[in-house]
Amino acid sequence: MEALFARRLTIFAGKGGVGKTTTSAATAMALAAAGRKTLLVTVDPAKRLEDSLGVPVGEKETPIQPGLTAMMLDPGAVITEHLEREVPEARITEHPLFQYVTKYMPGLNELMAIGKLNDVRREGKYDHIVIDTAPTGHALSFLSVPKAMDELMSEKSLLRWAMRGYQVWQKLQSTAAGVQNVFKRKEDRKRAPPEIDFERVFADIQEQAQQIRDFLADPDHSALVIVTLPEKLPVEETLDLHHAITQDLGMHVHHVVVNKVQPDALAGVQDEFDALAGDGQRRARFVERASKGAKVTPGLVSALVEATEFAEVRRAMNLDYIEDLRRRLPGVPVVTVPLFKQDVQGLRRLGEYQASLFDADNVLD
Repeated sequence: MEALFARRLTIFAGKGGVGKTTTSAATAMALAAAGRKTLLVTVDPAKRLEDSLGVPVGEKETPIQPGLTAMMLDPGAVITEHLEREVPEARITEHPLFQYVTKYMPGLNELMAIGKLNDVRREGKYDHIVIDTAPTGHALSFLSVPKAMDELMSEKSLLRWAMRGYQVWQKLQSTAAGVQNVFKRKEDRKRAPPEIDFERVFADIQEQAQQIRDFLADPDHSALVIVTLPEKLPVEETLDLHHAITQDLGMHVHHVVVNKVQPDALAGVQDEFDALAGDGQRRARFVERASKGAKVTPGLVSALVEATEFAEVRRAMNLDYIEDLRRRLPGVPVVTVPLFKQDVQGLRRLGEYQASLFDADNVLD
């Protein structure tokens, strides 16, 4: 995990509910504690980051603790701001053609938001930026945008020819409005709508998208971390996501964090407990003697043994899934984090999570 300290930007990805926001927040805290000025950003519209930190986080930079600042970025607002600056008064984001393209390319807004963060990085205000992405499906859609933009701007693209046709229509409309205004009073004349060169707009976005993509794909500057759970479906989804990132997008996965691993409650006495739990007569004698010695009911002692046995079965299942993940992703370091008794919310509990996340004993090569 500490290898992340040499990077400038870290992106956390994964399905919802795996602890991605908690892991990104804990990593940002570790970076700040190591003396790196860190900006923690979420592009997830949900309030999960606020819950993790235990403090309100808005769209403006919010100081959290020394060296750590957090903010919530609205991807839609970022691209609207960008386009209104490039094409003022055009209300381009409300245009049906633009809306069609953004639906055709899910993740465009998020990619542009990361582009804005890249501008922040270049300003030198922060040493490291940590990005908590919105929950994803089988791939990070915003990483696929540059490829989709290439297809969009191809000469073979019907949409590109539609854009050119729209430009011709705009000019005709503008000319017609001008002719009509000749015969109208000045106060009744209609102002021609602003012409939008969609081909130029999307070519500009294409260039920026590729620049951002190149930076994200450079392992010397950026790191991508997948967060998952030690269960069958999350492991399969992680494998699919890893394949999409490495094979389809040509990027590198820095490591995988497996969160909520059942703790080892029987460290040092596992064999003794297994012998007890597996022998019905011995188990019954233990329950009877322990209940008499502790002056509690046999039902309580029996319930404690069963609860411990259940936890051990769950831990064994967790370890099997982790081993399967390691076997199928050779060379990718796997970091394990135990299941905590309570939700990890607030800076104190985040500190406990951080200590476990950066514990060298929890890294499985």
